[in-house]
Amino acid sequence: MASQQRPTWLNQLPAHSIFELDEQEYLEWTRINCNNNKAKAPVPKLLAKTNNTPFTSFQPGGTSRFSTGQQSFGQQSFGQQSFGLEELQEEYKQANQGLSCMVVYHQDMYVAVGRQIRYTNLSDLKNGVENSGRVIATEYIENKQHKVLKVDNIDFDIRRLIINQDGKLLAIIGDEKVVVAVLPKAIRQNPKAVSCKSFVVGEYYHINKGPSKIVKALWHPLSRGYTHLLVMTHDNILRMYDVGEDFDEPEQAFSFAGEGQTSNTYGLDVDLAASFCFGSKHSLWGPLAIYCLTQSGDVYMMCPIMPNCCVLKVSELESIREQIEGKPHHARTLSKSGCMEREWLAELLESVQPHPFSDEVVIVRNPRITNAKVARQGPFLYQPAPIEPMELEDDDNRAYDILALETEPVGVLVLAYSSGKMDICFIDDPPSARWTFQRQPRKSSTYTLEDDDSDDDGQEGHEEDYLPTLSVYETIDLGILKVFGTTSSSRAAGYSMVENRMSIPNHPVLVADSIYSDIFYVYHDTGAHYVLIKPWLEEMASIYAASSQGAGAGLDDRIIKFYDAKIKSTVGCIVTTRLTRASPPAPIVGFSVVTDAYLEYSLLLLTASLQLVGQELMTRPKMMNVAAYPQLPQYSIPGSKVKEGYQCTLTLPAFGTQDGLVALNGLPLQPKIVLPPGVGSAKITVTEENLQFLNKMARGVRESLREVYTACDVAQQRLVAQEDEYTHQQQEVAMVHERIKSTIQKKMQTQVDRQEAQSELHKKLMARVDELLRKLTETRGPELNSAEKAWAIDVIKSERVVKAFDERRHRVQTQYEILKRRMLEMQSFFHGPQQHEMSGAAETKRQSSRALMETSERGSLESGRQSIVYQRQPTRRYGTSQLQAVESALSVEAQLLDTTMKMLSNVTSRLEVVDISKD
Repeated sequence: MASQQRPTWLNQLPAHSIFELDEQEYLEWTRINCNNNKAKAPVPKLLAKTNNTPFTSFQPGGTSRFSTGQQSFGQQSFGQQSFGLEELQEEYKQANQGLSCMVVYHQDMYVAVGRQIRYTNLSDLKNGVENSGRVIATEYIENKQHKVLKVDNIDFDIRRLIINQDGKLLAIIGDEKVVVAVLPKAIRQNPKAVSCKSFVVGEYYHINKGPSKIVKALWHPLSRGYTHLLVMTHDNILRMYDVGEDFDEPEQAFSFAGEGQTSNTYGLDVDLAASFCFGSKHSLWGPLAIYCLTQSGDVYMMCPIMPNCCVLKVSELESIREQIEGKPHHARTLSKSGCMEREWLAELLESVQPHPFSDEVVIVRNPRITNAKVARQGPFLYQPAPIEPMELEDDDNRAYDILALETEPVGVLVLAYSSGKMDICFIDDPPSARWTFQRQPRKSSTYTLEDDDSDDDGQEGHEEDYLPTLSVYETIDLGILKVFGTTSSSRAAGYSMVENRMSIPNHPVLVADSIYSDIFYVYHDTGAHYVLIKPWLEEMASIYAASSQGAGAGLDDRIIKFYDAKIKSTVGCIVTTRLTRASPPAPIVGFSVVTDAYLEYSLLLLTASLQLVGQELMTRPKMMNVAAYPQLPQYSIPGSKVKEGYQCTLTLPAFGTQDGLVALNGLPLQPKIVLPPGVGSAKITVTEENLQFLNKMARGVRESLREVYTACDVAQQRLVAQEDEYTHQQQEVAMVHERIKSTIQKKMQTQVDRQEAQSELHKKLMARVDELLRKLTETRGPELNSAEKAWAIDVIKSERVVKAFDERRHRVQTQYEILKRRMLEMQSFFHGPQQHEMSGAAETKRQSSRALMETSERGSLESGRQSIVYQRQPTRRYGTSQLQAVESALSVEAQLLDTTMKMLSNVTSRLEVVDISKD
């Protein structure tokens, strides 16, 4: 059946080379495990032990996920496969934290196999296998190879892979060592082996520190540059490293340990740390608060915990300022912690800097408080106390993980235990900042009346004695204890004692869904489960909404009714990897929620035997809440018999997804069974435990069938109701059609006639508008009449006459200058040098005449010069009377020329005033 499926990236990913070990890698991996665990027992003894165990006998020739698919390797010794699984189980038994050896960032997948980190791009896989056919997809998978990250300093078993928010830094966590690798930008274009820069974080504080193992590590969400890594160890010490500045020394350190407990204190009374998490982003102080969980189940909190350089939203900073400044100022209620809040806020506001890329966030510095430190708040009080499924030893019911859900309007905290129990709690006291003050030394060993005992404790008594609370809403039992729990009874001193123990180790890990805040996942050594809190969270949200709107009437009754109803969360199993106590272990070591738009919404689970399980999920359709909108007004036609509007027969809310089928985002009703390689083909041994398991599976199938039948009945009833509504709507439409024909159609001809009349009137109006527009255009820019056109022609003719007269004037002026020059020469010839002294006006005219005479015609000048030369050779002299007659004649001619020049200048100036360019 699987071979007939359309090849997709999700069903082809398990066959990828990133989840395979070739023969050389497999032998090297088993050799390293043998050296680490100092296992010197021969393989035949392990084989004998394994073959006598139900569900663990292997078929000869069976292949393994550790092999390359070659038959020869599987036939050499099937005991090697069992030996590898046994060693892997021993390796994971020694883990002090939940395993997370697979991480997906957008489209990039990183997997830790032994001490090797592998990489592949899921979008390339989807492009290669989808929409190309099964043959091409199979060839692509066979040829597709993963890339290996060459990271130095990895000489330990990898427990967790944690990538920062921008996908540039990868934290590799072991039991006693933390290595941060810098991922290259062009990792997809690099060859198969990709070299990465790496460095060891806090080598002095974590390596070879005895029982103080690393519990968990997280990247701080508010770090500028996403370079702050928080590491929690068993001794309740939380260290914050800024790997971009100094990876050897922590930037800050916080202690969740009690008074008198140090990092070297161990014993029966010491409560070791188990896990930690950040608060919800919907809470005011949530991103700055850290919840710490101890192995005994106690919850502590510290706030504020922020990097030295971090990024805050402007709205969040403003809300924090309003909350702190809104507290009363009088001395009775303003405690030392309140004063510290104001001092902390003042320094925080002074350090605000604008962000270079966004106006919605700002850069702030962590205020330096010298005389105080962040106080540990807690332990939280459970009200009521959580329900214990069965009395277990403390070692078998340890708390292992904590998770704060991003829910509104109430904060939810989830605690997971090794026995399979989970507590879902309401956060009654939201996070708030609090500091503890250093104890001031006394000046003397005596007490005086001025001494205050409350000051010795470093803070006021009411702040020290107050403990925050958690309301335990629900305790969920995953059923692990029923399958893997053992009961032994003993009798001593006349008393019978019953001891309940867990037969397998279990390290549960909580994972929040990236899209929906009302669902989360928990994976452990026997499989993975989902928990949906949507049924009761919606009811809680409606109660909060009614309270915020001021609907106080009946609110207390609703709250009492809500708690009395005890609405349960929906719990289901996604994958089962260990059916019975005798089954070989195959714990889940990797869990990722893929939310990339190109890859679609899906789950990826990785077992310890490198078997990948993919589950495609469905996004919830956004349905409009019809009941939340006001009813539409009902209309009725005047004069008709129908007085009321149309009423829909379908009930609210609108019919949507079935709660038992697809309301869980596509998660299966029955879990997938994933067995280690070779176990599925083994011969089943009939035992009581196996029969109980088969009975359980058959009962689950019957419940699923009953759920399907119930959903079918509901759908059938809905179908009948919708058919009735459809018939009702058809009848209403027919009635409306008849009313239209009987009432409206009679008036349609009248409306048509009116429309035609209006159209004709519109045409007339348009014609009038065109005529008016034409007249306005003529008034604005009129045309020339015949008289104006004739005048323009006359002006043009006059212009031509004036131009001709101007040419003549230039010729006359030239001749005048020539004559004037000749006259001067004759005067100088007749009278000599003494006659050259003349009046100022005559001298000016002679100088101008000389300049004009130089530009006269060459022929005239030559003739003048010849005459002058001829005259310069006088043969006889004229008389005085003769010269005076000539001079008087020349003066008259000069006056006539001057009068003509003035008249020409006057005519020219008058013509320049006339604008003959106008039409």
